[in-house]
Amino acid sequence: MPSSPSPRRPSEHAAPNAARVVCVLGCRAGSATLARRAKAAAEIYHARGATMAVACGGRSWNGLVEADELARMLSEHGVPEAAIVRERCSLDTRDNARFAASLLRRRGVSEVMIVTCTWHLPRAERAFRASGLVVEGLGVDPPDATLLQRLYWHHRERLSSWHDARRTMRIV
Repeated sequence: MPSSPSPRRPSEHAAPNAARVVCVLGCRAGSATLARRAKAAAEIYHARGATMAVACGGRSWNGLVEADELARMLSEHGVPEAAIVRERCSLDTRDNARFAASLLRRRGVSEVMIVTCTWHLPRAERAFRASGLVVEGLGVDPPDATLLQRLYWHHRERLSSWHDARRTMRIV
């Protein structure tokens, strides 16, 4: 099966074509995964007539910050630099949602299309909704994932969801 960075599926909870802002979630800078997410986000930006692209991620990998790398790749794929906003404070998915929601609210935006890997999408959608946004999730499939990779992602997300729930309970 040929690998395609194109987004695979919109969330079943989404209002079609409602959001005009694309928010792409970061991961290891310099990785093929980050490149697939950026390419898919740029395709969505153009196909949906978006007005803004938010590049999320504050973690630095070998001196490269996720949001900066995403912004560079979005620009290379034709997203105007003036339309790209960098969210450089987040260190995890929950932070992505909190900080992106805050910067979007300041701009009067309450609806967003989030782009991340398909295996990460359900947790990302929950986090962005919990931050008060109306969300349309668009997942990017990894190319030729092995059974071991799929099992790893499944258990990683279960553990991360449990961790997110514990953090939420402590805050309340």
